[in-house]
Amino acid sequence: MKKVQQVLATPSSTLLDRFLPGDDATSRLAVQRTFTNIFPLDTTPAGLEARTLARDPQECQRYVMKPQREGGGNNFYRGKIPEQLNAIPETHWGSYILMELITPPPVSNLILRNGRLEKGGVICELGIYGTCLWDQAKAGELLHNEESGYLLRTKGDQSEEGGVAAGYGCMDSCSLV
Repeated sequence: MKKVQQVLATPSSTLLDRFLPGDDATSRLAVQRTFTNIFPLDTTPAGLEARTLARDPQECQRYVMKPQREGGGNNFYRGKIPEQLNAIPETHWGSYILMELITPPPVSNLILRNGRLEKGGVICELGIYGTCLWDQAKAGELLHNEESGYLLRTKGDQSEEGGVAAGYGCMDSCSLV
């Protein structure tokens, strides 16, 4: 799903217009302001811009490089990005995305992770799941598009990874106030 996120959130993308049709540019801009920038690392103009950012020792400090997979434990943060790019063939760079880091407000709490109670700074991440079905025979006609659940995970604020299955984070639940 990283590539889907990237296609929707690349700053120059117009794909969001397909899901928020009509003349309401104000609504589209409001939704886009909630996105963090996500770039491909391919040879498109956006990908070439991302490659420049990823290889720059100062600029890369604002990003995380993620492969096209889920579960945590496979991301490269900040200064490790140029090193990782040098370690893999350039022909594989397009299977990664470059995502601007999100800096949430500081929160302190208790979490139960790997059978141990931990107290301190935490980061909560809310993921909204959706289901989409297209008819490719009809020029990609959208047949089904709706929200289908959520996942709330919490991790220590010193962890750069967040995968629950990999043991970096834990499942959480919402408490509406």
